[in-house]
Amino acid sequence: MQYAPVSEFLTRNRKIIITAHETPDGDALGAEFAMLRALTKLGKSAFICNADPAPDKFVFVEPEHRPLVLREASQLPADLAEHALLILDVNDLNNIGSVARLVLPRVREYFIIDHHDSETDILSPNHIEQDASSTCEILFLLFQEMKVELDLFMAQALYMGIVYDTGSFIYPKTTALTFKIAQDLVARGVHPNQVYAKLYESDSLSSLVLMSKVLATLTLHAGGRVAVQVMPRRLLQESRASYEEADQLINIPLRSKEVRVSIFFKENPEGLRRCSMRSKGSIDVAEIAQSYGGGGHRTAAGFKCARPFATLQEEILERLQKKYFA
Repeated sequence: MQYAPVSEFLTRNRKIIITAHETPDGDALGAEFAMLRALTKLGKSAFICNADPAPDKFVFVEPEHRPLVLREASQLPADLAEHALLILDVNDLNNIGSVARLVLPRVREYFIIDHHDSETDILSPNHIEQDASSTCEILFLLFQEMKVELDLFMAQALYMGIVYDTGSFIYPKTTALTFKIAQDLVARGVHPNQVYAKLYESDSLSSLVLMSKVLATLTLHAGGRVAVQVMPRRLLQESRASYEEADQLINIPLRSKEVRVSIFFKENPEGLRRCSMRSKGSIDVAEIAQSYGGGGHRTAAGFKCARPFATLQEEILERLQKKYFA
């Protein structure tokens, strides 16, 4: 059985906490929501606990359960030591935020299910499929093997995650299997147009203002092949948009046939800074992200920024120039 270690972990634990990476996205939340319902069907006691809130546009697939946003230990159950931790859509324990500090050291065990590339070996029995399009794709196959019947809410959650992490079925890890799974989910009642509208046509007017302000920062480098955008938190304040509404802005420069790499430096309302990168073709941005303590895919990666944006920009541009644009 391909998923035997996962199945064994779920079988031997009665109480399970589900988590994902900081600033959870469509794949992370879709996987969490689907897994929560699967565990309930298996007779488990489970809840979702994340370091950051779930953006509103993703929660339509699970109207009954909002994830717990973990701020302090008092929010956790008294019998935490009897719980196991299931970590989805991330293989870096430094990228689960407050959960790493308040939950991970106190649970009986943990298990990772993920599809991101990593520069380090992830010890078994964790389950990492680097060729999978998304964590939701992995979970679909897991549920099939475990004979967990999908209800419509689970199907919508898995479909949302696949759509989000494949860029609507265009990213390199999209395969014939990805389309086969999507077909199955649609046959179960998922409406692709409704999911797309929720993901990409439900932003606020403030998000349009934010987009205009971020695009005004755009600069081109390496003969127009690298685009850089910057979003300090004052732009959020000026536009009155939410931080989550900036998540698709990194993709805009890639609409140009000349641009091969898009780099987006952004700061949230609390001052936490990140760098996100996207690329086309053979350019490996995950390698760069990993060198700064981050991770991701070859064509989509990122990391937290502990140093000034300008310094990091200069370093990244120099690395790209030497390796790809010399």
